[in-house]
Amino acid sequence: MKKAFKTINWRILNLAFWMEILLSYFLPFRAAGSARYQVGFPVPFLVVNAAGIQTSPFMSMHLNPFGLLFDGAALYLIMVLCVKAYQKVTRNRTE
Repeated sequence: MKKAFKTINWRILNLAFWMEILLSYFLPFRAAGSARYQVGFPVPFLVVNAAGIQTSPFMSMHLNPFGLLFDGAALYLIMVLCVKAYQKVTRNRTE
């Protein structure tokens, strides 16, 4: 179990989750009905219901933590593969 935690690059994992949160502002929302919008790619992790003026914005949102974890893990794997490919290319150039 300890070895699994040592092999995780925590810097890249942290960056992956921050990228996921920041990308949710720049990627387009998906309309799921006339008054629902979903945020997140590939799995939506935030659902916003368009409510009236009397409803609090916090009460009209639903956070899916499993979707956020899945999206962060997917970004982490992509970033780790890109870093390893970059290291392999630069290692081959120096040899």
